[in-house]
Amino acid sequence: MNRPPSRRVAISCAALVLLSLGASLVFLAAYPLPEVKNDAVEYLALARNVAAGAGFSYDGASPAVYRPPLFSLLLGGWFAATGTSSVLSAAVFQTLVHALGVLAAFLLFLEVAPRRAWAFGGALFLAVNPLLVTRVVFVLQEPTLLLFTTLGALLSVRLVKEPSAARAGLAGAAWGLATLAKVVAWFAPFLLLAMRFFPGRLGWSLRGKEVAALLVCFAAAVAPWTLRNQLHFGRFIPVNDQGYGLLEWNVKHADPPGAVPGNRFVGELRERGLDPEARRAALWGYVLEHPRYFLVDGVVRKAFHFTGPARDWWWERGRYGPGEKRPWYWTVHDYLYRGLFLLIPIGLGMWSRKGPGAHTGFLAAFGLLYWAEHALTWGTPRYGLAMLPVALAVLLALGMDRLRGNEAPHFAEDGISRTTPLAEDGGRPEGGV
Repeated sequence: MNRPPSRRVAISCAALVLLSLGASLVFLAAYPLPEVKNDAVEYLALARNVAAGAGFSYDGASPAVYRPPLFSLLLGGWFAATGTSSVLSAAVFQTLVHALGVLAAFLLFLEVAPRRAWAFGGALFLAVNPLLVTRVVFVLQEPTLLLFTTLGALLSVRLVKEPSAARAGLAGAAWGLATLAKVVAWFAPFLLLAMRFFPGRLGWSLRGKEVAALLVCFAAAVAPWTLRNQLHFGRFIPVNDQGYGLLEWNVKHADPPGAVPGNRFVGELRERGLDPEARRAALWGYVLEHPRYFLVDGVVRKAFHFTGPARDWWWERGRYGPGEKRPWYWTVHDYLYRGLFLLIPIGLGMWSRKGPGAHTGFLAAFGLLYWAEHALTWGTPRYGLAMLPVALAVLLALGMDRLRGNEAPHFAEDGISRTTPLAEDGGRPEGGV
């Protein structure tokens, strides 16, 4: 597969980083930072204690395990390196992470569709996208999730296209870090392994040493944190212990027809002073009493909600969003945005029939499983932002496959019809008709 010249790629990378940084810094200068509240309070406290050498802790004394560690550890390292732990410093850190995420996305796009203009256009969409640029003002993990999910996807595509032990190790380590950022990425290495057994062109070959490198490096990234949790809490907690909080959140926000509203049910449990195990059993009992609401209606609702635009910054300002007095604007915007996510199952279907190669199948399958996990847990739109590069990569791969199917015919000197692939800039190569 032909690639754009490395010098042009380097120039494109530099331009995208500058555009990403510029868009974010202009936004930071134009608007006041929002109040730190809800989840952000805990992430900031964790990062400040990491920077102070007090460990992964909210209060500097007791070890914490509820939140996933990677974002707060990286932010704490940034605080320690810069000597300041202000909210503005956190926003600058988020700006840098956003730029790195755009850069990783550009490299991913080049792997699936080596047309520099296509890859640059997709990355530019991410670099200046208001839904991503506005995330830099929140002390939340979405830019980190996008960066490490995209990095894992990039290294996995390279592995599928040209397997080697080194590439397998890098992909495994990347998915280990992505899992430390948010545990929903845990399945990616095992999806790569499962694809070995797919028939024909749907699968790909992987030797024993490559399997070992993938799994060992994945485990090496996650295991130290798992061991830390075992030592502090005496339980097997691979990344973080958010299961109970997730269960309570889903019940608290439930409103099954003809039943006690979930928020009242949770409030009554707290008033009764039950121990954690009894509360957990009561919450599961509430879920099992309303299986259709939680396992059918709730899954569909969260799957749809996951694909919505994350408008947290506009909500923070007390507005629905730009154009709030024009409902048609947000209606059109919503469905165009959701259309990007529909590319994931479409890409999976085309790959399973006759479409692009195994690397596109991996991206589509990963995106669909990631989406399904959030449909079962919580479908908050901001968690869907990490899937934007994956959805765009599937779009570019499908476009590239269509382009290959329309190769331009020409006639050689012997009079036999040949096919000439289009040039990297989308035009005809020299000598073509």
